[in-house]
Amino acid sequence: MELLKHPNPTVLRLIEYFAMLIKGTTEKRTYDSYADILETATPFEVNSALDAVLSKAEDVTSLTTATARFIRSLGKALESYPLPAYPQGSLLAELEKENEAIGAMTRKLQEEGRKLQKGMGTDVSVLKGHVSSFTLVREHYVRLQNELFPLFEQSTAEHACVKLMWSIQDTALAYQKAVASFTTDDIAAFWRVYSQFYFNVEVLRYREHYILFPVAFRSLAPNEQARENPALRGVFSTITGSLDQQELEQIFSVLPLDIAFIDRDDRVKFYSDPPHRIFPRSPQVIGRLVQNCHPPKSVGTVQAILDSFKEGREDTAEFYLHMQGKFVHIQYYAVRSMDGSYLGTLEVTQDATHLRNLSGEKRLL
Repeated sequence: MELLKHPNPTVLRLIEYFAMLIKGTTEKRTYDSYADILETATPFEVNSALDAVLSKAEDVTSLTTATARFIRSLGKALESYPLPAYPQGSLLAELEKENEAIGAMTRKLQEEGRKLQKGMGTDVSVLKGHVSSFTLVREHYVRLQNELFPLFEQSTAEHACVKLMWSIQDTALAYQKAVASFTTDDIAAFWRVYSQFYFNVEVLRYREHYILFPVAFRSLAPNEQARENPALRGVFSTITGSLDQQELEQIFSVLPLDIAFIDRDDRVKFYSDPPHRIFPRSPQVIGRLVQNCHPPKSVGTVQAILDSFKEGREDTAEFYLHMQGKFVHIQYYAVRSMDGSYLGTLEVTQDATHLRNLSGEKRLL
């Protein structure tokens, strides 16, 4: 890989070491030659090095293993750095509390797993039940993706690490699902899947605690809580009628659709927030690049849709999937001015389960 430059000499040496790990070098003498900075680097310098490398990668997931080795090499430095005290009630305090609760649960899973392995038992139903009911993992990741990640991106240019974290979150949740639904008698296969779930959750927990949260606290402080723009209290008026602010908001709240508008610069400009929303959103998403609102594995599809709309090759795109017992229908529409210029993209998402199951006719109440 091309050797990157950085004004901070410590970060520059971290980048050099990271580059060697990407090439596959893991010898002890390599570590020893960089030990002075590997054992003293701050979370901020580590994040800078991560960003310098990950931001240049075409596919951050290809650097998952090298990144894990890199962060493991920095354990002594990260674990000895004094962590900040997050203000009570703040977003970071809440996320750190959730992270601690996840740690308590993974320790319980580890203990239960060891007991089962020592007894050489094959009944893993209790362990499967624990993993299946571990709902805090998904809830925590959703909060990170929709609350902290957008704020972090807005507050610092060095935010490439969240792309890789999002990918690992998806991996952890996929393994959680695999553990919960495991049905074969192949106990060795079960332990492989289970260990991957445990490993990925612990990787994320460590990185949040020792890197992401301290770095985010410095970049966001003192306003690390959500920043909402006050709603404009004007009137929507056209030749077909007009609506005041309250009427407009309530119309969006009762429509059986989730709507989002992405402007011509690929930034989220508006989303509706009905109580039946399918995919979670938070006010922090406003102004965020839409590419950053999706996990890495989906970014290519999102970009392809936007490019086809901007180039005038397509005007719509349609997807549908089964999710949590629902049949979800998603449509994208190119929004154009009267002269055909691209203004943005409208995303419309709907739980179409009920519609799909209709048959015959209903003409009366």
